[in-house]
Amino acid sequence: MTTATGKAGGTETGGGTGGGSGGAAAARTAISVRDLRKSYGDTEILRGVSFDVAQSEVLCVLGRSGSGKSTMLKCLNLLEAPTSGSVVVSGTTLTDPKVDVDAARAKIGMVFQHFNLFGHLNVLDNVTLALRHVRGMGRAEAAEIGNAQLARLGLGHLARQRPGNLSGGQQQRVAIARSLAMSPEVMLFDEATSALDPELVGDVLAVMRELAGTGMTMVVVTHEIGFAREAADRVMFMDDGVIAEEGEARSVLDAPSSPRFREFLSKVL
Repeated sequence: MTTATGKAGGTETGGGTGGGSGGAAAARTAISVRDLRKSYGDTEILRGVSFDVAQSEVLCVLGRSGSGKSTMLKCLNLLEAPTSGSVVVSGTTLTDPKVDVDAARAKIGMVFQHFNLFGHLNVLDNVTLALRHVRGMGRAEAAEIGNAQLARLGLGHLARQRPGNLSGGQQQRVAIARSLAMSPEVMLFDEATSALDPELVGDVLAVMRELAGTGMTMVVVTHEIGFAREAADRVMFMDDGVIAEEGEARSVLDAPSSPRFREFLSKVL
């Protein structure tokens, strides 16, 4: 079982056997967040968020714009520094000032809304950049790994192309390949499809579903309710910087108890 606190109505416990890995809640904890708070000046964005993600579990985070979900996700690898609270990923307390954050981040893949590819590099060089400059890997070894990940995602024929010659969906798959090349233990997705044209969304979601099926631990901030229903073990709804509702994906989506979550779903379904 996994527990989420920091809620707008107390503490709720939920365990997932949804469309993702199934039985993930019995596995060891991959991510543990306790009393996470984030403020910008006098504006409090996260107000005491706590939750666990089990190894191989897929957690989808839903919520309105401004609810704190993307800020929360970025706190998981310290792209945003929490004001207070603790974040533990794969047994490493990232919020401990003595921790080598760069080394810890190497275990965490992140896919952003806007790809963040280097336009002056070809696709393969984008995928292998971190392998060579963070891991210190030689060009040939890095290229072997990079080509394998591109082939896995159906992009092998585009290895020598520049990102500007690719569709948005292809660029996002390159960004996913770049993260996977580092052999992460956890993958974070921040609205990975929201910048794509509707006809390109399906290919990226298919890759994410495939990853979920392999047992990758994933935290996915998304508005794609269909993906959450099919691939997630658990769904977490954030509202005004707290977890307003959380539980097994299909159960929560079919019968939300929070009025705010019901209202949210009525507008996005």
